[in-house]
Amino acid sequence: MSRPSFRAFVLCGVLGLGVAGSLTASASDLQAEQPQQGLRVTYLLYSGRPNPSVLVTDPAQVRAIEEQLARSLADGQRTAVTESPAVLGYTGIQIERLGDAGRGSPPMVLRGAVLREKANPDQATLAPAQATVSRDAEVLEDLLLGLGRDQQVIGDVELSVIRATK
Repeated sequence: MSRPSFRAFVLCGVLGLGVAGSLTASASDLQAEQPQQGLRVTYLLYSGRPNPSVLVTDPAQVRAIEEQLARSLADGQRTAVTESPAVLGYTGIQIERLGDAGRGSPPMVLRGAVLREKANPDQATLAPAQATVSRDAEVLEDLLLGLGRDQQVIGDVELSVIRATK
């Protein structure tokens, strides 16, 4: 094999490996883009930096949270609430359904006994939002705060601040 032919052979081999590698990466990228089933629980603590969150995918945990959420909505009293002005510090826990269950389902925000749909900034309105006030919502908040502590996304300092502002 002549020297130019050998170089062409090596170049084709390297390019072939590069293409094969990019195909593999594309397949894994597609798999990563598939919607994850479960819940994303975000602790609304900070302004100007990312809030800590937990991805809940364990079916038993998802079911327990969904059941408590349903109980809070079913047993609570519907009321109109005005959007509170922007404040620093703990403003609640956002619960977001992921995957198929999340389609058409707005995130819920929970703080104390109040459970409401997260306001959509694209649909700003002067009318008060509907919320549910329920003792079960407080139980759910405690459950989710414990989950955040167990998953080490909120520490003792954050937890004490949250409990002081509730």
